[in-house]
Amino acid sequence: MRLWKKTLAVAVLVPILVVSGYVIYLWATYIDEATVTGSAHGFTIGTSKREALDSVRRLGNYPHAVVYVSYGPRAGDHFTVDPASAHVEQLQEHEIWKVLLEGKGKFFNSVRLTFRDGELVEIYRHRQHFELP
Repeated sequence: MRLWKKTLAVAVLVPILVVSGYVIYLWATYIDEATVTGSAHGFTIGTSKREALDSVRRLGNYPHAVVYVSYGPRAGDHFTVDPASAHVEQLQEHEIWKVLLEGKGKFFNSVRLTFRDGELVEIYRHRQHFELP
């Protein structure tokens, strides 16, 4: 094979392999799962809000984790608390907490905790390394 054909083959194949590898990485690391029985991601179904907040505090792999609560339909109807300094009374009236594992404002790696009658009923884990248009 001539040199220019080899060069052309490499110039075409390398970008295709790089893009394909990146797409496979994004697909392989994507998480979108809900748990309604048992335990997952450091939380246990049936625990109280106080116990769930204690579990957030024990997320050792995520030292920047915060609890995000949206309480209304408008964009400004939310607050974020640091679990280390949070009091369960701040969160007691809210039935859905989103634990942002990478820190404030970083929604692509999170655990949503849904409570009913003061007990944890669903653990929803979401992680993506890309933004959709």
